[in-house]
Amino acid sequence: MYINILVGIVFIALVVWIIRDFVHRRKSPARIMEDELNQRRERQEQVAANLERLRDIGVKKLESVRKALEEMNAALPESQRFTIENNRDSVAVIFEKTYVEITHQLTQFSLSGNEQDFSDDVAMHQRFVIESKNAQGDVVRSRDAETEEEAIRLIAKEIASVVEP
Repeated sequence: MYINILVGIVFIALVVWIIRDFVHRRKSPARIMEDELNQRRERQEQVAANLERLRDIGVKKLESVRKALEEMNAALPESQRFTIENNRDSVAVIFEKTYVEITHQLTQFSLSGNEQDFSDDVAMHQRFVIESKNAQGDVVRSRDAETEEEAIRLIAKEIASVVEP
């Protein structure tokens, strides 16, 4: 008889423990919504961080182009020199009536990727866009380059066509 009472108490404790565990595992609708919002917020923060990382990569790539422009400008006679404007996402070469804008772009990239994915994307899918614009800002000519060296050569051609038409 004592064994039956002991087994009954253990059985009741086990049932209470299982029911309590089930109640704690079952999430309330408010908790489900909170979890979903937290996951969404984390994804958005990751995308924002990756976009900022992409922008930083573009700035680094444009830095070498800006240095090359400074060297080109120093090589020109004083009367033919241009102004270099360094924006966050582009570099502009400004003449009296026209200007050339250089931007760095990736044609394909993963927003959910890590730093290694970005370096692979940059190596395979980068391009420099060189746009010649008139005084009103209308694009006169647009060219693409895949490497920094090719971009610098195209920029030099654009500058030469303005300096000595």
